[in-house]
Amino acid sequence: MKKLILNTLAVALLLTTACKKDNNNNEIATGGAATVTASNYGFDGSASLGKFSSTKAGITQVSINGVTTFNVTAIRDGGNESITLVLLKKAAVGKIQFGSQLANGGIIISKDYTKAGDGALNYSTDNNGTTMSGGGEVNFTKVDGNNVEGTFYAVAYNNAKKEAFVEQGSFKGTIK
Repeated sequence: MKKLILNTLAVALLLTTACKKDNNNNEIATGGAATVTASNYGFDGSASLGKFSSTKAGITQVSINGVTTFNVTAIRDGGNESITLVLLKKAAVGKIQFGSQLANGGIIISKDYTKAGDGALNYSTDNNGTTMSGGGEVNFTKVDGNNVEGTFYAVAYNNAKKEAFVEQGSFKGTIK
């Protein structure tokens, strides 16, 4: 989980500090405007905290040396909770599943995005709990140029093997 979080933060830092195209066909882009919602989400075995809604979301797709990474990052309006989708491939219509045995990327659900290094506050689909494995799915329903839409869900665990979940999630926005 720490590796996925650190990689996500490194990509986010790279994207916020650079916006250019170089001579090696490596494309660097800043995040495009997006909205992200989920009908339910929660942490540590609690009942649903209700709806997650973010207008502070961004979508990026970066290709470096032939490797493409697609990211959606959203901070809940009025709070510090965040959801980050990290796909190790280019956006394309279809489903992508996540779990500890799949190398497709993952989903990180955070209680406080300002404390990305705190393993107790950040939950990843790469981690496993006592009786379940973390996992989830992203379904791209529309990819039209730089405009993308999709749905997602996830079950994720922190370093103490406590569970977080997000249900009936959706994203819509422009890749930058």
